[in-house]
Amino acid sequence: MALGILAWDLPPAENMEAYMEATKKWIAAVLKQPGVKEFRAYRNPQMVTPQVITHTEFDSLASWLAFIQSEAYAGIVADMRAVGCTNITAEVWDASPLVPEPLKPPSG
Repeated sequence: MALGILAWDLPPAENMEAYMEATKKWIAAVLKQPGVKEFRAYRNPQMVTPQVITHTEFDSLASWLAFIQSEAYAGIVADMRAVGCTNITAEVWDASPLVPEPLKPPSG
C-alpha cells in the first residue's frame, strides 16, 4: 500500500469556474491509473495553505511511482498551474510496519 498526497492552493476567484471543470478531468485521469484503490479529496476549512489535499491509495509504491512519472500526472500538474493553482506539492507514504492495516474502535 502507498498513499499519494497531492496538496495545493486554489486559483484566484476569476479562475474558479475553469478550475472546477478541470478537476473532473483530473479525477478521471487518476482513477484510470493502474494500482489505484481509492481517491479522496479534502478542503481546508480555515482556507490556509494548503487549501486542498487529495489522497490516493495505490496498491504498491511501484504503482505510485509509475503514476508520478506518467504523462497523466505531468498533465494534471500543468493544468493546475494553467488555471492558477499554487504551492503544489506531492508526497508518498507507505504503510507502517506497526499498523499495516487500518484499525477501528471496538463496537458497542
